[in-house]
Amino acid sequence: MSQHKSRRGLLIAIVLVIVVAGAGALWKTGMLPGFAQGNPGEGAPDDSTTVAEQKADGGDKEDKEKEVTVSVELAFASRRAIDSYYRAASVIEANRLVSLVSKTQGRIGALFVEEGDWVHKGQVLASLESDREEVQLRQAELKLKDQQRLLDRNHAMLEEKLISTQEFDDVQSRYDQAVAERDLARIAFEEKRIVAPFDGQITQRMIVIGQMVNAAEPLLSLADFSPLRLRVHLPEAVARKIEAGQRVLIQPEALDESLEAEVERVSPVVDPATSTVRVTMRLDDDQRARVGGFVKVRITTDSHAEALAVPKISLVEEGSLRSVFVAEADTVRKVEIRTGLYDERYVEVLDGLEDGWFVVQVGQGGLRDGTRIEVLNADEVGWSVDPESQGTSDLDGPLARAQEQ
Repeated sequence: MSQHKSRRGLLIAIVLVIVVAGAGALWKTGMLPGFAQGNPGEGAPDDSTTVAEQKADGGDKEDKEKEVTVSVELAFASRRAIDSYYRAASVIEANRLVSLVSKTQGRIGALFVEEGDWVHKGQVLASLESDREEVQLRQAELKLKDQQRLLDRNHAMLEEKLISTQEFDDVQSRYDQAVAERDLARIAFEEKRIVAPFDGQITQRMIVIGQMVNAAEPLLSLADFSPLRLRVHLPEAVARKIEAGQRVLIQPEALDESLEAEVERVSPVVDPATSTVRVTMRLDDDQRARVGGFVKVRITTDSHAEALAVPKISLVEEGSLRSVFVAEADTVRKVEIRTGLYDERYVEVLDGLEDGWFVVQVGQGGLRDGTRIEVLNADEVGWSVDPESQGTSDLDGPLARAQEQ
């Protein structure tokens, strides 16, 4: 019994020692509730003061965020000509492009042209072997001469009334038959020759000397390049805005420069299969354009001479709404606008802006109403902030230049 009590007393003593040691450690670190390390009389920090300081720090951060300056580039709204375009694609075509074929079967006996050669109407380009047809033509011509002499002699005899009219008519009939036979022989001989039907250039040769060809087989390709033509199919609503004689810009795929064509005619009917109208354009003889080359066509469908315009890159689009950031002193203001025509660089502003206002064209991504800005191209566009204007931009200089342009 006495041993049990002594053990319990020992355990209690050990626990007390541990508690006292822990309390001393907490007191030294200032973590003991109700006590603080330091000079006598100093208490623990005031929780309310700490919260206030945190709020103050948070407010400073928000103010700093509000004062962040965004670097931008400006442009000013000004009056300029704006053209609306419709774009299409087409292929350059020759004025005339035909395949010259053989009218009969035979072997190529002679070839007088090569690809790229310029030829004239009626010029013989190639011929088939025609020995038989040549002999038959000469035979027919000789027979015709005999009939001609016989006819002349009988005509003299008829005048002297040495023969009857019926006998003379028989001779006349044989002469006419000889003329027809001569003409048929000449046609057969001519069919052995390939002749140019118009002035042009040989674009393709599909034969060689000694080759056997059949009737209607293509032998040569001949093109007339004066003028060149293009054809595009446009929606009916667009075609109604186009007139014959209108100038059109085309951009060949193989060239870095644009060429100018002219609308030659607009089809009076709509293709029911595609609901489009065919427009034919004429391109005057230009060695830079090649038949078969792919081109992009830009047709002007509307034009405004004095449109208030801003660069297209200044637009901020949110669904169907369009807006721009207008610079006012050292901040910006978001303004909703209504747009009209547009070209490659500029868009017409119908409502929301005034002539000479400055808009942000680069740097819109980091802006909102009231954001402070730093203008990187201030000297270029004539931007300046007048301290006496109370938040308005000095527009007189840029506006004057915009009107001059």
